[in-house]
Amino acid sequence: MEKRIMTFIACLFLSIGMALAQTHVSGQVTSAEDGEPIIGATVKVVGSKTAGAVTDINGNFSINAPAGAQLEITYVGMEKKTVKASNNMKIVLNNDNQSLGEVVVTGYGSARKLGTIAGSVETVSGKTLQNRPVANVADALQGQVAGLQVLTSSGEPSSTASMRIRGVTSINASTEPLYILDGSEISQNTFLSINPNDIESMTVLKDASSTAIYGSRAANGVVIVTSKKGKFGEAPTVSISAQYGISSMVQSNIDVMNSEQWLNFQEMLDPSLKESANFQAEKAYYKKYGISTDWKKEFFKGSKPTTQIDASVRGGGQNLAYLLSYGHYTSEGVLDDSNMRRETLRLNLEANVNPWIKVGVNSNLGFTKYRESLWQDTGNSVYNKTHAALCLSPLQTTHEVLGLNPSDYANSTFEGYGDELTYYSIAGQYNPYWLAAWQPRHSDRLRINENAYINLTPIKGLNIRSAVGLDFNDFRTSYQWTITKDAPTVNPTASAAESFSRFYRWTVTNTAEYKFDIARLHHFTLLAGQESMTSKTQAFNAQANDIQDNRLILMSAGGSAEIPGHSKSEEARNSWFGMFNYNLADKYFLDLSIRRDGSSLFGADNRWATFGAAALMWDVTKEQFMAPTRSWLNDLQVKVSYGSTGNSGIAAYQALGLVGSGPLYNGVSGTAVANAANPSLTWETVKTFNVALVGKVFNRFTYDLEYYNKTTSNMLLAIPYSMTTGFSSGFGNIGEMYNRGFEFTIGADIIKTKDFFWNVKVNANYNKNRITKLINNADSYESDGLRLEVGHAYGDYYGVIWDGVDPRDGQNVWLDANGNKTKTVSDSYRVMTRKSFIAPWSGGLLTTFSWKGLQLDAQFTGMFKRWLINADRWFVENPNFATKSNQSVEMLKMWQKPGDVTRIAAASSQFYNNSTQFLENASFVRLKFVQLSYNVPQSLLRHTGFIKGAKVFAIGRNLLTFTDYNGYDPEVDSNGSQGAYPNTRQISFGAELTF
Repeated sequence: MEKRIMTFIACLFLSIGMALAQTHVSGQVTSAEDGEPIIGATVKVVGSKTAGAVTDINGNFSINAPAGAQLEITYVGMEKKTVKASNNMKIVLNNDNQSLGEVVVTGYGSARKLGTIAGSVETVSGKTLQNRPVANVADALQGQVAGLQVLTSSGEPSSTASMRIRGVTSINASTEPLYILDGSEISQNTFLSINPNDIESMTVLKDASSTAIYGSRAANGVVIVTSKKGKFGEAPTVSISAQYGISSMVQSNIDVMNSEQWLNFQEMLDPSLKESANFQAEKAYYKKYGISTDWKKEFFKGSKPTTQIDASVRGGGQNLAYLLSYGHYTSEGVLDDSNMRRETLRLNLEANVNPWIKVGVNSNLGFTKYRESLWQDTGNSVYNKTHAALCLSPLQTTHEVLGLNPSDYANSTFEGYGDELTYYSIAGQYNPYWLAAWQPRHSDRLRINENAYINLTPIKGLNIRSAVGLDFNDFRTSYQWTITKDAPTVNPTASAAESFSRFYRWTVTNTAEYKFDIARLHHFTLLAGQESMTSKTQAFNAQANDIQDNRLILMSAGGSAEIPGHSKSEEARNSWFGMFNYNLADKYFLDLSIRRDGSSLFGADNRWATFGAAALMWDVTKEQFMAPTRSWLNDLQVKVSYGSTGNSGIAAYQALGLVGSGPLYNGVSGTAVANAANPSLTWETVKTFNVALVGKVFNRFTYDLEYYNKTTSNMLLAIPYSMTTGFSSGFGNIGEMYNRGFEFTIGADIIKTKDFFWNVKVNANYNKNRITKLINNADSYESDGLRLEVGHAYGDYYGVIWDGVDPRDGQNVWLDANGNKTKTVSDSYRVMTRKSFIAPWSGGLLTTFSWKGLQLDAQFTGMFKRWLINADRWFVENPNFATKSNQSVEMLKMWQKPGDVTRIAAASSQFYNNSTQFLENASFVRLKFVQLSYNVPQSLLRHTGFIKGAKVFAIGRNLLTFTDYNGYDPEVDSNGSQGAYPNTRQISFGAELTF
């Protein structure tokens, strides 16, 4: 009994001692940038699962902590700080700027510090992507990463963008990078539809060391997207932002004639018109009444609205972290029959089941509804409004001219304008908007991206993870051709059609990662993993005709039907992979990776392939002999890597002999062999060498200098077959090419004080592309409209060299294949010009200037030495079209008499469109993005008691473009441009509130 009493007393005193050991700690958290209190910062006791506090509107907190405890202070956008607990603490948090200590996600396994990665990796913060007034997120990346080229070829609201990392590594296979969202592969469509305000960061992997772990999908580089998430112990934060803007056409450098100029030009073409009484009466009539239609203004009328609204709530308790966000975006196209609406909903959850089990799910739902301008995919169609804006006659009016008698201009009057015209008699075509009105169509796209995972940490350093990802895409287009009641002969009965496609990809990934140290000097990370992927694509379309009433919009109302179309394809992939990272004393780093991939895309003899890479890094500044330089040389890292990756970006079943259905014969369907088998078909392989110098000097300037050499072998190319085989071509592994280049990124914090901050970052890339081998060692052949030739770059223009206009007789002059001048042209004179639409030089400049709460952000981007065929000029600088169509004002400088020096040949000259006459320098520099924002001071917000942050901003996109290109826009990812939907310029105003 006595022993029990003594035990009780001992426990009592122990409990009292433990209670007395708890200390009440209080303090204030402020920002280093402006000294203002930080509202909603999280203060936690290191090692504690329960103790935590959140700063109030004055930045103050109070917390119970054991004596000698460490406190961890975190806030979104600020660097985490750990300090020893004391009373009346004053804690200052710094902005979380990018540095070598930044933690980034590079692939499978846990995140790593940027300064410990031996590969070529660059990260873009989600902050730089926010509030962009454009639908596709890739557009915001343009100019931000050295070696990454992004081109938005169209200003259509639903348009996508193309991306290339360090050149073109393939010809017929995919050249797009691999996209990863929260650990799972996603399609390009899913990537482009992500709401930029949902992104925490993007990481671009460029060399083999960083990409080889993804094996057969990573030859074109990898873009890893990490979405925003809540944090455990984080106070709830509600953010709401809204902006409204207007869009207009960026530019059109082709000036076309007005009515007076066009009629004068007709006299240049046919001088006898000067003596024609009727023509002179016509000319006088249009001049007297000022009748002249500016078709650019008609089709690209004024400015169109853009609206964006985003809302989110994020936070977390002891065992649950969450983020819920919603985004709404609408945009009207600069052409009236194009528009888009997008809705996005994201839910990210993560829960601690117990101290060693964590589960989570990242869910994203996107819905897009849009309408594309009709005939935009047919560049020279008279109903393509972009093309028609240049070519429609200025004499043609949109409405009836009252008082005009075309057969008697001399006695005609002008009584104003009447009804809108259905048919343009002068132009000989229907009103494009009238045609579009009776052909309504729209498209819907539903995207679902899910990633669910479980993490097990049974022992220290071991992390076992299993994840399931779903990328789901439903696409549907509805078409109608209604009865034209005001012109019954055009479309007497209605038709309706539907097309539908569904794509889904399931990805299951299992990894085990183990981290351990030896003697606190040797740091090891080992990772082993397995991944399986299955995908399926299915599509069908149907059309019903002979519908008798426009109110009956369903196909079931049709009196006849077209034969429906139906397609289906499937793909499977299995992979095993491993990774080894070694770090000696934070000075010497070794990264190794290997992956074994098997894919159903390839032939039975070559379905499996192995890829791998090795990288070394030396942190020179950690060496003792560098001690004297540490006052100014803050970081210096030397990196070198080599490895292989693969490309499997081809359609399914290319390795198989296929049977396809053909047209009806005598009312019965038939089949025929559609594809020749190739059981040896396998991956393209890209082997990459990379060397880099990365560091920081004077604690103010950062630099990243890199050289790379990428060699593609076993290139997936469409091999031309002899027509006697019954096939025109088939896929095979032939050909080689290389991409070699260098790039740099230099950043400078020019001003860094409490109230002032000015940062500039410049990046540039030079890439040299050459084809080194083709089929059967042939020197050249043509593929997809491009000529491929050994020793030349992919995309080199192949045509006749135009040498100007002979001032003696006004004839066009070309060079034959031997370089001799000639005035008669032939296709046999075509040569490789070493001028490509793929820019060898690209770069960007980003700058941020802030003063107290006012901040200016600007982003310039540029591409240089790229060439583009301006095919629009073929139609507006050509007298063969001039009697019906409008022409460029340059045609008024057409050669008239001996001695005239001009680039416009005489009307009697031969004209030829496959020459360098219309090949233009499409290099450009563009002010891609500029934002002026003001953050309301915390001293004012504290009086509200609930508003944590408030910002107002004005945004401009594509405000300035500097180029010598004479077409609508130089940012077209093709070797030529004709009738392309012009890119757009946006100006937006908005506000953002945080609670």
